[in-house]
Amino acid sequence: MLRFHIGRSSVGNRSNMRGTFNRYSSLSAVDPITISNDRQKITIRFEDGSEVTQPFYPTPKVKSEKLAATLASLLSAPDLDPATETSSFGTLQWELDPLGDAVHRHVALSSPEECDKIEKSIMEEAETMNHHPHIARVRDLDDKPTCLTITCTTHSPRGLSGRDTRLATKINELLAGVEVAWPLKAAGADQDMSRLQEQIRARRKQSIDLNRQKILEALESCGCEIAKS
Repeated sequence: MLRFHIGRSSVGNRSNMRGTFNRYSSLSAVDPITISNDRQKITIRFEDGSEVTQPFYPTPKVKSEKLAATLASLLSAPDLDPATETSSFGTLQWELDPLGDAVHRHVALSSPEECDKIEKSIMEEAETMNHHPHIARVRDLDDKPTCLTITCTTHSPRGLSGRDTRLATKINELLAGVEVAWPLKAAGADQDMSRLQEQIRARRKQSIDLNRQKILEALESCGCEIAKS
């Protein structure tokens, strides 16, 4: 079973991926993702018949059908143990930014040294593709920098591009076989699950915000004024 990683808002069927704790739901086997004719909205459909529609911001030349198919793969993940789903900063899949112009993946590793190794591998691969992600590092509950958030987006032309999804797919290949969902707190430690989930939410939001700030700085440095998000 493939499952989609998204935050559901409490109003209607709008997504609010930063404001709610992420939950998992199976994607529909039929038309799991569609993009509106004007390319300004994207709809994700679930196996239970529900759906989420949110803003979408693709680059001008990327083909909607191909992008929808690739996103369906990137936003899906194999089943995880329920305890892992709720106790780790890391995920096995990407999430679409609420603005629709980027995808993010969170990774929780065993040590700062492994973070260094993984980040180096990602940037080396990105160099060969001549397309670079933004990577933010945040600390776990032991104050160790073992968590990464990887963001793929395109500065010019602004938006989510085929290059972004190809890079995200390559990053998935690099991370295959790596334990990327280490618990935010040591297994067996006494902890309040709701508080732990709140801490995970806060760290994910912090890391995405750090990467969005890097995007703004990059846009300013390249002079892409009209493309700023």
